[in-house]
Amino acid sequence: MRSCCALYVDAGYLLASAATRVTGTSLRSGVRVDHDELIPRLISQAELDSHLPLLRLNWYDSGSGTGGQPDGVQARLGLMPRVKLRLGRLSYAGEQKGVDLRLGLDLVTHARNRTIDIAYLLSGDDDLTEAVEEAQGHGVQVILLAVPDDDGKPYGVARHLHRESDGLLLIDEGTVRESVHAAPRPAPPAAHDDHGSAVAAMAA
Repeated sequence: MRSCCALYVDAGYLLASAATRVTGTSLRSGVRVDHDELIPRLISQAELDSHLPLLRLNWYDSGSGTGGQPDGVQARLGLMPRVKLRLGRLSYAGEQKGVDLRLGLDLVTHARNRTIDIAYLLSGDDDLTEAVEEAQGHGVQVILLAVPDDDGKPYGVARHLHRESDGLLLIDEGTVRESVHAAPRPAPPAAHDDHGSAVAAMAA
C-alpha cells in the first residue's frame, strides 16, 4: 500500500477561528468562504509538508439543512474532488452533536487499518486528544493544523491537545486572506415619516 496523508477538518473550529481573525467575532455567519480557493490550498500545504500524496480531505460539520441534511454549500463541498463530507447534527439549542465523535472514530479507524501514515488535524478541541493518542499508538503521526492569530500564534488550540500531538503547523496566512472574507452587511432599513413614505435624504 502506498504511503499517503489525510486531512481531518473540524469546520466549526476552522470557520470560527477564521471569522475571529477576519471580523473580530467568531460568528460563522459573519464570513463568506471560497471553498474553491480554500480546499486546494489546505491540500497543497499538507502534501508539501509531508512529501506524501493526500488520500482525502475529510470535512466535519453539522448538517445545516432540514433534518440534519447538508445545505447547499455543504452539498457542493461534498462533490469536490478528494473531499469527504462527514456530518453530525444540530440540537434544538443549536449545538453540534456527534461531530467530534465522528472525527475521532475516523481518525482511529484509518490509523488502525494503516490507511494513512500522517494525519493533519485541523482542530483545537481537547476532546480529540484521546483519539490522537490512539492513532499514534497505531504508528500514525498526528500533526495539528491551526489558524494563526494576528500575532502569528495558533488560535484556540487546547494546550493538552497540542502537547500530545506530533507537531503543529499554522495555516498559511495567504490561505485565510484569499479564501475567507467578511460577509457584506445588510443595508439598514430606510427611515419613514408618519405617512409611511421614505424620508428623503437632505443635501448638505
